[in-house]
Amino acid sequence: MKTFSDQTVSGSAMNNAQKYPNKVYIMSRYNKQGVRTDQLHSYTWGEADRIIRDLCNALLTLGFKEFDRSAVFSVNQPRWIFATHAAISLRGAFVPIYPTSKAEDVWWILHDSGSRFCFCGKEQLPKVLEVKDRVETLEKIIAIDPLESKPDGSVMTFEEFVELGQKNRHLDSEIEKRVERTEPEDLVALIYTSGTTGRPKGVMLTHRNVVSQRVLIDDLELSQDDIFLAHLPMCHSYGFSADLLGAGYIPAVLAVLDSLQSDEIRWGLQTVRPTIMNSVPRLWEKLYIQINTLLRERPPFMQKYFNWGISVGSKIFLLENEKKPVPVSLKLKYRLAKPLFNLIRKKAGLDRLRLCSTGGGPINPDLIVFFGAMGIKLYQGFGLTETSPIINACTPKANKLGTCGKPLPGVIEKIAEDGEILVKGPQVMKGYWNNPEANKEVFTEDGFFKTGDIGFIDEEGYLTITDRKKELFKTSGGKYVAPQPIENEFNTDPYIEQVALVGDGEKFISALIIPEFGALRNWAKEKGIQFSSNSELIKHPDVIALIQSRVDLVNQRLARYEQIKKFVLLDKPFSEEGGELTPSQKKKRRVIQKKYADLIRSMYPPDA
Repeated sequence: MKTFSDQTVSGSAMNNAQKYPNKVYIMSRYNKQGVRTDQLHSYTWGEADRIIRDLCNALLTLGFKEFDRSAVFSVNQPRWIFATHAAISLRGAFVPIYPTSKAEDVWWILHDSGSRFCFCGKEQLPKVLEVKDRVETLEKIIAIDPLESKPDGSVMTFEEFVELGQKNRHLDSEIEKRVERTEPEDLVALIYTSGTTGRPKGVMLTHRNVVSQRVLIDDLELSQDDIFLAHLPMCHSYGFSADLLGAGYIPAVLAVLDSLQSDEIRWGLQTVRPTIMNSVPRLWEKLYIQINTLLRERPPFMQKYFNWGISVGSKIFLLENEKKPVPVSLKLKYRLAKPLFNLIRKKAGLDRLRLCSTGGGPINPDLIVFFGAMGIKLYQGFGLTETSPIINACTPKANKLGTCGKPLPGVIEKIAEDGEILVKGPQVMKGYWNNPEANKEVFTEDGFFKTGDIGFIDEEGYLTITDRKKELFKTSGGKYVAPQPIENEFNTDPYIEQVALVGDGEKFISALIIPEFGALRNWAKEKGIQFSSNSELIKHPDVIALIQSRVDLVNQRLARYEQIKKFVLLDKPFSEEGGELTPSQKKKRRVIQKKYADLIRSMYPPDA
């Protein structure tokens, strides 16, 4: 059996296919014909390897050279993974495109990257067809979903492409040669950042960059028996690195979901019952709210029982987290609470979930304690697309609440005079593709990468993020306000889903607030409030008074200049589709400012 270098993504994958041909690699809703179903279907490492090799052979037949680029434009699904590995296995780079990207961004990414091939989903195909004539390098489009008919000769079905590879299996030896020639400094991915202004920038990530993230695997005590629930877009560096590459290296089972929608995640949790889940703060906030909403439907005694159990569990979690002994009396009390926790966890599909990570933005430490009290360990990290993405991470061995953890081995981290976090390390990108000006802006003269985040490092080496440098704003009174920490104060509020602070250049801070409409509608019905829509509900004086009371609670914990003086309620959440959120669920503040300009102005009349 030939062994390949485990310092490259392609070498590691090929080794796994040889060592574990009959082990389940991928589970998803998609069957072998590429049809989305309501059942779980699986691929073993051996099955996946054969499909990847056939895709490689087809690419080779059509002239795919070393260092070429191939784009993948689809939701998460097994064929996305196969297409990605095919490009990587031929010593090329894959170029992921967010499935919700607009046609103009699709054109730019295909054009700027010089992609020769594009594997795309059925829903994404019209956008590629719209721009293909403007992409000189694009030679072939491969539809990875079944099609009723092909639109033109530039499109091949996935089956046709695989069949082309099957006819040229004599090229298998060339695939292995390219895997052997692949070096750690070769480009593995060209990931375009979802910028809020200007054109997306292509982040050049090498095999060395992404392989460096493996140092976390031992600290997180992951095993081949684990099942990852991969629901984050794998076209984002967090989903790509933590889920696809993380599960693939161990190798654990990768259960793939194709959406971040609540219904899809609920189905995935209850059907797969994963042990590992990497996600963003918004998901943990939603799970917290769902659990509390479920409890409000139970008798008062059960609510008291649960809250008592959480109190006991929280004390145990905090003691264990600080490596302190837990009194026997607390352990005995926890035994009484555990049956209810087990019941709730099983109903939600969380019964096997033992270890989770959160990234992409700050999380309220209360959420980490809450889930920890129920036996679900949640660890916070910090990183960016440009850093593959993880720079810092809390782990079972070193976890300090409210921080993003210590830097990974090999990372040098320091704080600039203005508070910006600067880093050097094996995971820092090679640079931006075709963009020397951007490279000059983002690296210091001595080679440190400017993260764009403001924070501090404590005496124990733990990093705390306070805000994004570009998101700080200044009131007319000269006070700087960091919006994220204030917005995060509402993350565990049962009646508030999202908050966006405004007030740059104004006398005081205001907010756009989206209620948690499930809880709010139930509350309104209990109060006898009549309404026919969300827009009608948010205008009711009692609803406004309720939200004001929630704002008042947060204001008590804030400095005077940080307090929210006015707010406006919105009748639908910020979303990726609405343009207010990036695919990683971060707020596009400039878009929000522009889209809701009239409402914002209403909170700042001329005589304010």
